[in-house]
Amino acid sequence: MNENLNNPEQAAESVMTASRFAAPPPGGALRGVLVTPIIALWALFGAGLIALLALCFRRWTRRNLQRLIGIWGQVPLWLAGVRVELHGHEHLQAPGPKLLLFNHVSTIDLFLLGGYAPPLPCVAYKRELHFVPGIGWALYALRMIEIDRRDAERAIKSLQRAGERLTSERLSLMMAPEGTRSRRGGLQAFKKGPFHVAIATGAPIYPMIWRGIEEICPMGSWIIRSGVIRADCLPPIDTSHWETDTINEHIEATRAVFLKYLPPEQSSLTESSS
Repeated sequence: MNENLNNPEQAAESVMTASRFAAPPPGGALRGVLVTPIIALWALFGAGLIALLALCFRRWTRRNLQRLIGIWGQVPLWLAGVRVELHGHEHLQAPGPKLLLFNHVSTIDLFLLGGYAPPLPCVAYKRELHFVPGIGWALYALRMIEIDRRDAERAIKSLQRAGERLTSERLSLMMAPEGTRSRRGGLQAFKKGPFHVAIATGAPIYPMIWRGIEEICPMGSWIIRSGVIRADCLPPIDTSHWETDTINEHIEATRAVFLKYLPPEQSSLTESSS
């Protein structure tokens, strides 16, 4: 499938499809302001504790990692009054190595990924998170995949290691195909990194689509309002037949799946209509 993503009709249809999920208006900011210091302390000290456990009891931590980071991620959501409607839970629990691709929206994504992580979770994260106390320690101690976006050679080597570990350890590797959060809102163009991993390993791709985050915790905000977030984990996309020569087609086809639920980045809408 190779769809024209700049087609105005497709963009309009995508917006209409995404609007089918109508989250109730978010709560006021007061609760978010009051619980933000508690959430920050929990995030830093909780992650620090997981890092310590990983260093001292590596095998036990690995066996119980899904539960540990699940608690770490869900407590802040509960404190802020955020309810998550999870659809397609059975796909998250599917055995074997898999690539879980999600739309990257705001800082709350960390809690959502932790709170609803699949078995044997592993996440590809930007190198800058190393310098966040607690969280950076946990990412390092748990051997998550660091991506240095400023050094292309190091980034490629990190992706190669990710592919090797994905198959040898049968991991669930979580990656943001957009690479970074959108400053304009909507779904950005996808980077090639996750798709090179898919081609090298043949691991299936599971699209994980989050909606309602922008209303609860927009990009740049540290205040989490109460409200509802919908998560859709879709059936797997078979990548066993993919080849590097056709990677752009695979990227477009996968992004088209996301566009059935999410509007494209706002600038793309503007450019399409001009």
